[in-house]
Amino acid sequence: MNRFILSILIVLFPLKIWGQLFPVSDHYLYDALSINPAFAGCHNALSATILYRNQWIGFKDAPKSQMISVHAPIDKNKIGLGLLIENNNIGIYKETSIIGNYAFRRNLFEGKLSLGLGFGITINNIAWNELDAADADDPELINNPSSAIFPTFSIGAYYYTKKYYIGFSLPMFLSHELDKSTGKYLIKNDFSAYNYFFTGGCEVNLNNNLKFLPSLLIKYHPNSTVQTDYNAQFCYNNWVWLGIGYRNKDVLIGLIQFKLNYQFKIVYSYDYNIGNIRNYINNSHEIGLNYIFCYKRKVKGPRQF
Repeated sequence: MNRFILSILIVLFPLKIWGQLFPVSDHYLYDALSINPAFAGCHNALSATILYRNQWIGFKDAPKSQMISVHAPIDKNKIGLGLLIENNNIGIYKETSIIGNYAFRRNLFEGKLSLGLGFGITINNIAWNELDAADADDPELINNPSSAIFPTFSIGAYYYTKKYYIGFSLPMFLSHELDKSTGKYLIKNDFSAYNYFFTGGCEVNLNNNLKFLPSLLIKYHPNSTVQTDYNAQFCYNNWVWLGIGYRNKDVLIGLIQFKLNYQFKIVYSYDYNIGNIRNYINNSHEIGLNYIFCYKRKVKGPRQF
């Protein structure tokens, strides 16, 4: 039954305008390159991150996401460059994006303003042959293409200081629609299909060893419900982070991070569904690793955002 429900959703996708899939990471505070190209270079060193997200554990064909990002500042920190590889799976549908990111960075007041552009490709694959169709000759299955490659673009702005940050972005904003007369997809620039992201957060020193890091992420789509993430984390001695998040009345998020040494960090989060949907789906897990290259040990700790 679970596979049947997901398959129906996938079959209906080509009948509408598609945008990109956006399973937002619980750890957007520390590595936001997947939603904002202006984040490239903001760790002030070569930074590499790997994230794996498994939603609705035990639910067959439920969404799974994998992400690799690498970014660094160059030209005396005036420019940030980044590479993002992201893979999303749900049922018979698979989407892989490979995106290069460029950020133009300048000092502004007590902080730094970064303006970013992302450009690359998205590869879509649909395994129609895995569907248990009642009618194998159904034209909806025969005439729909099984794979396609699309260009993709992102834009964003990011301003940060040592104590706070704000950001705005339109990630992967091109959409595509199936032309049933030709069986091919048409690339469209449709403002009603955009995903708008707003982020913000700050760092508050409670004492010499304890910091408080509240943050907010708002995702707006004109044809969908606004998604809001409220997160609050406490950092002890720049080595351990513990926090909790709340998403749109439906999900509680537990967050934990460990710095294994001056360069290597491991992060984990657990999403617990508290809405009515909890009767139908299970909870979610996300785990990630981050490595900062060329770390200067005389510095107490790298930026938290």
